[in-house]
Amino acid sequence: MFLEKYLEKFGTLNTPFYFYDTQRIERTSLRMKNAADKYGFKLHYALKANAENRILQIVRKHGFGADCVSGNEIQRAIESGFDAKEIFFAGVGKSDDEIRTALQRGIAAFNVESLPELEIINQFAEQLNLQAPISLRINPNIDAKTHFYITTGLDENKFGLVMQDLPEILTYIKAKPMLTLEGIH
Repeated sequence: MFLEKYLEKFGTLNTPFYFYDTQRIERTSLRMKNAADKYGFKLHYALKANAENRILQIVRKHGFGADCVSGNEIQRAIESGFDAKEIFFAGVGKSDDEIRTALQRGIAAFNVESLPELEIINQFAEQLNLQAPISLRINPNIDAKTHFYITTGLDENKFGLVMQDLPEILTYIKAKPMLTLEGIH
């Protein structure tokens, strides 16, 4: 109904037009939060889905944290009022500047996908004398039966740590006082 009234008032637009039903986002966020609270889960909104400030305000208001895949998304989350301690930094290809900035901001954790990534994070943590909270993204080697081009959970996929590498990774973490293992992803 609202969309029809809006279009009657302003007509059709020649540029891309995005319509967000903020009332529906409010209701859905509240239902998700209530369901997660029953089990003690903390929800995190993936900014890559939509980083429009009004949407971020709604999910933040309902207690969601932020799941970011770039330094710009971390900055956007903080500008939108998310506490850095509720921001997880996921994704492959984190740049040196993004890692340093995330460490300096005091994010909740880096979702780490490889030993080389872990070594780089540790290097910057040592240089900055800051703890680096990490979460290990483990590849479960489970076939979700999705399209070949979007699979992420098999050993041959590029995402996550394979199980046979975990002993080496855990030994490395234990030897590095600036790394703090927070969980798995």
